[in-house]
Amino acid sequence: MKTLWSKLDAFFFTPASPRPLAALRIGLAAILIVQAYLLRHDVLNFFAHDGLVQAGLAEHIADPNTPRINGVVSWLQGRGLSEAGALLLVARVYFAALLLLLVGCWTRPVAAFVWLLHWALASSGDCSAYGFDMYAHIFLFYLMVVPCGNAWSLDAARNLGLREPSAFARVSLRVMQLHLAIAYFASAIEKSTGIQWWNGELLWRALTLPEYRQFDMTWLANYPWITRVSGWGALSIEMFFIILIWPKRTRRLWVALTASMHLGIAVLLGLQIFGVIMCVLVISLFGFSAEPEREHLVAARAPALSYSPGV
Repeated sequence: MKTLWSKLDAFFFTPASPRPLAALRIGLAAILIVQAYLLRHDVLNFFAHDGLVQAGLAEHIADPNTPRINGVVSWLQGRGLSEAGALLLVARVYFAALLLLLVGCWTRPVAAFVWLLHWALASSGDCSAYGFDMYAHIFLFYLMVVPCGNAWSLDAARNLGLREPSAFARVSLRVMQLHLAIAYFASAIEKSTGIQWWNGELLWRALTLPEYRQFDMTWLANYPWITRVSGWGALSIEMFFIILIWPKRTRRLWVALTASMHLGIAVLLGLQIFGVIMCVLVISLFGFSAEPEREHLVAARAPALSYSPGV
């Protein structure tokens, strides 16, 4: 038991550099900024009462227990703004908050504000939300808790002590790594229960459906083994991610394979934003070294060693 606890203590509490957490903050904020910029002309279509999904239907579809921007818009309308003006103001505030998160200024309160506003926007436009918004919501929540502003940020520039390795940075990183690894494993289990990933049918349909088709892939009908093997490859990458992402010998390979899979999804299916955010998560959490510089290791290790199961 002593040996087991020692290994668990080393895995979860050995002081770590905050660099991977900072990489996650920068990458996630950057992709959300790109998404906001791409959708800048569609704010009214998504959220106005006479948009693509009218207000009554949007209210019926949305979860009543989630925050929505309707209350904020109504409050601003009571102060003289039109609905369009209120929605554009909310969008600009969201964009400005993302910029502050990107540069790491007042990181933790800004991350909390971005998380809440992103949640409200995704809930209000529930019909247009998809997997990207789910992952963004989850990891924005983590950003308001973990020390993601302790490196590569204006906060760290003002307070150099934030850059020191810490046990909190290590356990924060481990929780997010485990979350992502379990998500891949659960995804692989769900996909493997059906025949469509094994016989290549799902990839064939995805590549040829009008809403996803980016290139003429009908030639694959003459080579069905390509979609079949590709399906096996995707299942293998996700299934064994939870095992092979940890050893140093296989970590780089699995990061490269996983990122390549998501880039393929981005290029071939047109899901660029989703593909990029998954690359950001995998590369930031597993592709950046969390090992502290040698001169900081001895001083930083002391508080972690004092942790015991009885605390």
